[in-house]
Amino acid sequence: MILLTGLTDTTGIRVARRLLKSGHSFTALVRDPDKVPDLKSKKVTFVKGDLSKTDSIKKAMDGIENAFLLPPIGDNQFKLEKNFIDTAKKSGVKHIVKYSAIGAHPKSPSDMLKRHGQSEEYLKESGLRYTIIRPNIYMQNFVDLLGQQIRKKREIRLPLKNAKCGYVDLRDTVRLIKKVLTSNSKKNKTYEITGPESLSCLEVAGLFAEVMGKKVSYVEIKPKEFKKDLVDSGVKESEADAYSELYKLIRDGLYDQVTDDIYKVTESQPHTFEEFLDDNVKFFLKK
Repeated sequence: MILLTGLTDTTGIRVARRLLKSGHSFTALVRDPDKVPDLKSKKVTFVKGDLSKTDSIKKAMDGIENAFLLPPIGDNQFKLEKNFIDTAKKSGVKHIVKYSAIGAHPKSPSDMLKRHGQSEEYLKESGLRYTIIRPNIYMQNFVDLLGQQIRKKREIRLPLKNAKCGYVDLRDTVRLIKKVLTSNSKKNKTYEITGPESLSCLEVAGLFAEVMGKKVSYVEIKPKEFKKDLVDSGVKESEADAYSELYKLIRDGLYDQVTDDIYKVTESQPHTFEEFLDDNVKFFLKK
């Protein structure tokens, strides 16, 4: 049996939908089941609670073999993940799939990556079998974070200079997570999840122009301008801070990497950036 957390996150809900689509049953630990109405199914068992409530975690872990740990981002992230891992060990869970990020390390200058790194180390030392999923920056950020400016101004405003990044399609990460949760794949593994190519912002702007049939420019901005753009677009300031820290690391080259982990696990090639744009072009052309 499978336990899912983080269903209010885009990744978590997509993992849940993919499991249902392929006929798998699972337990979902959620604060409010009514906030995930599209998961109403006989194959889903809801347990009310969250990662801060040991009793609810313990209840959700009854009969669970594989647990997906997708933590909320915040100052108490490591504390919540530690609580989940400790409870899993006491409850007889056999395998934890932890959602992390490329660059996670206890000494990272990014608070988010630092907390992910602390949790990774704690999980490895727990004695539980584990799989760590470390995705690169999502292509979907160009919709969720930058979509409005691209659509209205035909500009990609980022503080990345000439840095390249192996952007990955969220759909491919979700496919891999589902495979790891439902198969006898190798345990005690860390997967670095990337797309098939590493691209600069100028190259990304060129792909946008080709697909949209309109000129799209890359505008180099300062990190503080990037944070302001995010806040102005409705992103919470704490999240804007986290993204700002992360994009500084992209600029420094940390995310300029390409792996074949998606193909090795799923036996299917990841989407290219052009394929992602083809599938989302209607959003960027809306008036």
